[in-house]
This record gives sequence, C-alpha cells and structure tokens, in this order.
Amino acid sequence: MKFFVSVFFFLLVVGCDARKNAPVTHIKTNSVMKTQCIGRSLVDLPDGYGLKSGASAAFTPQQVAVESARIDVRVKPIENQTAFVAAIKTRQAELADASHGETDKLTLTRELPDGAVLYRVNEIADAYQSEIHWLLRDQYLVATIHSYKNQAPQAEELLFALMKNIAPQETPNDAPGSFCFSGLSVSGSYRAESATLRFKNPASPDIVFAVDVDTFRPDDAESLLQRVGGPDSLLRKFEARESVLRKGELTVSGMKAQEWGASVELGEEKEKQLGFTLETMRAAPSPAAPKIHFEMTVKGNSAKDEAGMLALWDSVTRTIRPR
Repeated sequence: MKFFVSVFFFLLVVGCDARKNAPVTHIKTNSVMKTQCIGRSLVDLPDGYGLKSGASAAFTPQQVAVESARIDVRVKPIENQTAFVAAIKTRQAELADASHGETDKLTLTRELPDGAVLYRVNEIADAYQSEIHWLLRDQYLVATIHSYKNQAPQAEELLFALMKNIAPQETPNDAPGSFCFSGLSVSGSYRAESATLRFKNPASPDIVFAVDVDTFRPDDAESLLQRVGGPDSLLRKFEARESVLRKGELTVSGMKAQEWGASVELGEEKEKQLGFTLETMRAAPSPAAPKIHFEMTVKGNSAKDEAGMLALWDSVTRTIRPR
C-alpha cells in the first residue's frame, strides 16, 4: 500500500477555508480518550472521533498457487440491507454494460449465503478481476483480487477464505492476534497486510487524524526527516512559508520513530495550517514492529492554537502501543 507523502495534505490544499471565521476548536488534552485499533496496534483519540467512511486494506495470503494474490478490501458507507441490495444491483449493471466491448466483460455472477455476491470480470485475454460484495452487520465490504493465466477460480478461493477470516470487532482488544481496521478483525496468515484509515470528529472538523499501517513493509531508503528536509521535499519546491514546531526522534510502541510538525501559510491570503507526522523505523518488520505513519492536520482557526495542538499531538501519539 502506498504511504502518504510525508509533506502533509495541507500542501495540496489551495484557497481559503470557508470556516476561517468560525470559532476555534478546543480539544482538552485531558479530555476523555477512546481507544482505536490500527492494524496490529492501538491508539487513543479524543472522544468523538470515528472512522471516516471509505477505509481500505490489502492482504496477500501465504500461498504460491496464484500469482499476484493481493486482495484489496474496501469498506463502503451503507444505510441498511435494502441500500446494500440496491448497491450491488447497480454494480452488476455497471459490469454488464455492453459498451465495454471485448474487454472487462462480466462472465460470472454467483449468489452466496447471506446476500453476498461474487462477480467475475474478464479484463482481457486470460486476466480476470473477481470481487465479492457482502454486508457484515452495518458495514458494506468489497474484496477484490486480480488473476492471470486463467486462475480466476483459484483466486476466488482466496477471496472466500479471507471473507471467512473477517469478523466484527466488539472492542479494540478483541482477537489480539489479528489485524484490525474499521471495527473489523482479520485473522489468518499473510505475507503482506496494510490499511489506510482517517478519523474525523463532526464537532471538531478542523482537526483530522490519518494513519497508514503496513506490517511487513520495509523502511523507506530515506527517513521521514530526510524526506521532509531533502531537496525533493514539496516544502522546498513550493517555497512554503513554514515554521517548524517539532522535529526529532522518539520511541513509540517499543520502536524508534521520527516526528515532524510545522506551521505553513498557504495561498495569497496566507491561510495558516498545521501538520504533524510520525513514522516508525525498525530493522526487522514484523507484527510486533509494524510500519506506522501517523498524521494530524489542523486548519481554520484551530491552527492559531499552536501550543494546544502540540499538546494534543503528544497526548495522542504517545499512546500508540501494541495490541
């Protein structure tokens, strides 16, 4: 899974925020915290923060029969069973559209127990895309795998196996040996597992947390601080007006890590935004030492409170720990 570019989302934002005259968002650093499960780790966020819809993950099973056996899983917003049925009918119509011509042809629709559906699409020649759609309590999941050399049936067996391994998570500490994302636990053995998650609070829309976790991904050739301060940094290329608020190394969940935070002025009106990033560093990736890339972005009037946002950053990131 591709990691966030370590120069923050706010460099990609242009113009001014419509809420710039709104009241400052105050989040007390001693407020009630709620534990969230992120892959093989836990983190505490201020109460009121929840997952933004659209979480995604990827898993590559431990097997050799199917080439390129990566399975992508997306969690989509859905209201109820009726809405789910309508959504899969819409998806089937999209796949069956005759305008695809000789490519991307829907060749199989298979109904599964509990309303789940499998679609197989012949992309071209001996290449296929297979996807399972199912409703797990109040979450709409789609698992997709690409296969080659006419290996679609074998690839779909991997989809079925993963589907059985995904279960609702009642609490963040449930199934401690599993990988978790979006309130789900994923059991089984995988040679690659990753997830991308974003947390928002409707009462504090100016402050967003995002995390990219990848259990077995090796460290990048350049560290976070090298990337941010190097000649290829977007901060250098865009000549951003930055003021560094935090820069250094620390220990997180028993791993070495680096963090960086800055205040940046954007656009002609010099709109102020804050961005903080933390990234773990480990010599031997493993479930006990996963890659964690954690970000907090702050905009609007909340960005005026630099000291408060630094305290919030510390109160959150220092809680990252193994499950």
